[in-house]
Amino acid sequence: MKSIEKIYTRALMTEKLVPDKTRFHFFDKGKNRYISIPKQDVTEKEQQLLSHFFIPVEQEQGISQLSSLGQMWWDFLMGQAGCPAVKAERVRFLYVKLSENDQSSFFEAVDTFFDHAILTVWMGERECILIEEESDYPIGKEEAQTFLDVLAADFYIAGRLFIGRFAPATEPLRSLYEREKEAARKAELFIPEQRVTTIEMVIPHLFLAENGPELSDLFAEEKELFEADDDLRNTLQLFIQNHLNVSQTAKQLHLHRNSLQYRIDRFIDRTGIDVRSYEGALLVYMICLMSVQKK
Repeated sequence: MKSIEKIYTRALMTEKLVPDKTRFHFFDKGKNRYISIPKQDVTEKEQQLLSHFFIPVEQEQGISQLSSLGQMWWDFLMGQAGCPAVKAERVRFLYVKLSENDQSSFFEAVDTFFDHAILTVWMGERECILIEEESDYPIGKEEAQTFLDVLAADFYIAGRLFIGRFAPATEPLRSLYEREKEAARKAELFIPEQRVTTIEMVIPHLFLAENGPELSDLFAEEKELFEADDDLRNTLQLFIQNHLNVSQTAKQLHLHRNSLQYRIDRFIDRTGIDVRSYEGALLVYMICLMSVQKK
């Protein structure tokens, strides 16, 4: 395909999505950027073709909330009002994307599943945020995963959820929302197989989007090794995800502890990268991700 800039002279390339209802928006995963093109410059067939090469991005539309508090949060996040008062010092957002536009069933699922009050604010027909005030029992990844399982089993709605970070309920929270919203969108693009994601899970993929070619050149041999040996890659990636715990990893792989240790030692001897160190584990994890990226 020819350069987008040459085909569409009024196209804009940005690192962050800039809302504009007069343009079509697409995400270029290969270059980690957004492309926006005036709608009048694109035919229907061209739009379909662009959607084949890039990820179409739907813009948020104004949504009326079912509660006055929900409307207050919408007005705040859209820059039209101040931050609503909360009981706790800090709050966080959980970004939810659903397969169905069934708000009543989703409300029922939230009220049924969570022990403490969670406010739902709709940001689109199938997208919402859950606002959680800080407490002694914050929603964890396992609980979020179970919630999605219940949502799918009992209400026939598939979904994915990005867990944000706690922050003071003040004006800067609006900027945090914008940044985390971008991270949640990119989590869906980079790791679609993960239904529950966090910023820690996205950061390595954002780094690879910017520095992947250089890293690939520096560690071409290790990358080729993982591409040719899925078993080795899976073993080391699981070892790192288990916080370098040999016993836990061996149990999950149905291996003897000594057999796993032998595999790890062989990798270290061959590559010179000590995966048991913090720096080595971080590097090996990045190479693992890079070796399974779609071409």
